[in-house]
Amino acid sequence: MSVKSILEHRNSVRHYDTSYKISPDMLVSLIESAGKSPNGNNIQSVRYLIIDDPQIQKSLLPIAFNQQQVADASALIVMLGDYKAFQAENIVQIHEEGFQSGYFDETLRDFLAQAAIDYYAVKSDEELRMELTRDVSLAAMSLVLLAKEAGLDTVMMSGYDSKQLKAALNISERYLDVMLIAIGKGIKAGHRTVRHDVHKVIYRNKLT
Repeated sequence: MSVKSILEHRNSVRHYDTSYKISPDMLVSLIESAGKSPNGNNIQSVRYLIIDDPQIQKSLLPIAFNQQQVADASALIVMLGDYKAFQAENIVQIHEEGFQSGYFDETLRDFLAQAAIDYYAVKSDEELRMELTRDVSLAAMSLVLLAKEAGLDTVMMSGYDSKQLKAALNISERYLDVMLIAIGKGIKAGHRTVRHDVHKVIYRNKLT
């Protein structure tokens, strides 16, 4: 399927075949491809916590307001942003790897690394949170599209108690939880939804 076709036919699915299992290799492959998504300064801040133990999934039900897909899907992926990605050590290492791979010379390596370090150094906590949210959201969208291409169904979820989730899964404050993605084989299609006419959401040169 083309990306256009996937977007036109994808729905948020909330009813899953509880007996269907996704192989660990399949999940790794999907995440590897999603990792190619755009991200700010290539600092690669996105982390994926896969929850595929049925008992753990079930325990998260009340934390996610009893949305049954949390327990019934083949896996639940907690989409996280890693604040450590902003540290100079990470930024320098990534650009060194790019240099070693022959993607740019030493001059560009040093320029790009320092530019990224300087960019994040003056950001407020709220601005860094927004940076992580953007990066994670881009990767999440890619993951959902890739899953649909592979014949799997998904639903993105923001409906959960963040503090309780982080406590239950021992997620430290190093990470920003952005959303959950339930993934598996749907047994009931998601309901269709309407979208605004394209001309209602487009502005040219100024907002009216």
